[in-house]
Amino acid sequence: IYVVVTSYEPLRVYVYKEGLARFASESYSTKASKSNQYMHLTNYSINKKNEQFIQNDNIENDDVGFKWSLTAFCNHLEQVGIDMDLMWSRIYDTIIKTLACGENYVLQAMRKNNMFRLNCFEVFGFDILIDSDLKPWVLEVNLSPSLATDAPLDMKIKSNLITDTLNLVGVK
Repeated sequence: IYVVVTSYEPLRVYVYKEGLARFASESYSTKASKSNQYMHLTNYSINKKNEQFIQNDNIENDDVGFKWSLTAFCNHLEQVGIDMDLMWSRIYDTIIKTLACGENYVLQAMRKNNMFRLNCFEVFGFDILIDSDLKPWVLEVNLSPSLATDAPLDMKIKSNLITDTLNLVGVK
């Protein structure tokens, strides 16, 4: 999930509700080898090396393969009866708490470097795992996340993210 922070004083956060949902390219099994990285990880750079990996090459079908659009994933969850308002509420809560953990350090650095609240912004990439109870778990937060585009779906989502971010911060 992409998050844009335009201010820390006051904290101003925008959640970009489009992104990429990544899946492991092999089904999880307790009987399989614990070293099978294709079963335990959703990392694209690892899974794309698996013979079973299916790349999504058509942006019109954004729910094919092992990387879907976040919209397609949310639509799927809604179709199987998941309360998406509840899930997003939990995700927002997790994002705010995560950003609050580092807020003091960011404010200190901004003061030290004479930065003001209106002259900077940051795009974060939140890797969030949703468990079977719909609880979000932050796996990692990427400062300046990769904007590489290995597939048409990446290009669509990431170029729209860049456009929307620049519009948000006032770059014409």
